[in-house]
Amino acid sequence: MFGLDLKTWLGFAFLGALVSTIGSILGIVIKEYFFSRSFESWKQNRALELIYQKYRDPLRLSAREFGHRLVEICDTYPTVFLSQRVFDSRPFKQERNSNQDPYYQRYKIVSTLYRLCAFLGWLELYRQELTYYQASWNRHTARVDESLSAIRSAFADGHINTASDSDSWRDTLVFREELRAIGESMIESRGSGRSIIGYGRFVDLINGEDANSTKSWSQVVLNFLVDLESGGKDFREVRLRRILCHIVDFISLIDTRNLDERLKGARKKWGAA
Repeated sequence: MFGLDLKTWLGFAFLGALVSTIGSILGIVIKEYFFSRSFESWKQNRALELIYQKYRDPLRLSAREFGHRLVEICDTYPTVFLSQRVFDSRPFKQERNSNQDPYYQRYKIVSTLYRLCAFLGWLELYRQELTYYQASWNRHTARVDESLSAIRSAFADGHINTASDSDSWRDTLVFREELRAIGESMIESRGSGRSIIGYGRFVDLINGEDANSTKSWSQVVLNFLVDLESGGKDFREVRLRRILCHIVDFISLIDTRNLDERLKGARKKWGAA
């Protein structure tokens, strides 16, 4: 037929079969590799976005409350209420509207502890939800992770004091695993979900006689904050300023609408310093 012999027809048949086979293989590769990878990437990105949306507001609000207290501490350093003596006191009631009132001072140090611990609690809940995902797959979580790493560094890294006489400075760290443990101690179950304990429950736990993880880990935070020293040789002053700047940057990253003038002013002031 058409002047073609059997050998030629067999060659065409083989070529057709080969092309068909290669096409089938390519189709399988494209479907199983490229499409599957694309779908998995979409699922990962979607899951990360849902986690980010879930924790954005509580992280932002807790960071904002902690940030405002840091502004007060940095502006009044070494801060009259941040002392072991004040924490150990048990004044019965407020006697006067003054920052020298013992009841007021104890409230301020306890609420400072709570604001920091609550922020670390929300941070730990967020971190736990990300455990099985790769944060870099989502633009939101990747940027948030970078910002939170800067906050952790200001608490935990001992090498950031570059002064030639750094050995003579007083300094206290809160290590990364301790930051996580503090956060874990603030988590409680509520029905089928988890949240952070409220201020009233926190006060009961740290004031109570019974041992508990919240009370134990709050002592680590207390050690970082109490009895600050003036004179420029207590590196915790530098750390607190750095933490404040990183907290403001974090709030700005996730929602600029919550960055009020007080926080903006503090970021400009202490960032320059």
